Amino acid sequence: MFNLQQDDFPVDTHVFEIARAIGWVPAIADRNRTYLHLNRRIPKELKFDLNCLLYTHGKVCRKCTMKGSSQKKLAPKDGSCPLSDYRRNLA
Repeated sequence: MFNLQQDDFPVDTHVFEIARAIGWVPAIADRNRTYLHLNRRIPKELKFDLNCLLYTHGKVCRKCTMKGSSQKKLAPKDGSCPLSDYRRNLA
């Protein structure tokens, strides 16, 4: 997608989990609906950078993903997350 310079916002596991956690999509949305929803709403000029940010954040933040602590992540030592004020409780 990025190599072909397409205006697209792919939704991998990290992007999907973060979009749900911060309420960008309905809690019942699956990955396909999330893809359609975000591609309609995110401006073309923001898609690449925002996708890279969400993907990278999802790789390092335990709080924004549903992954257990069994996976080693590079989270800050203080456990902070810049999205903590935006996450909703999905339990």
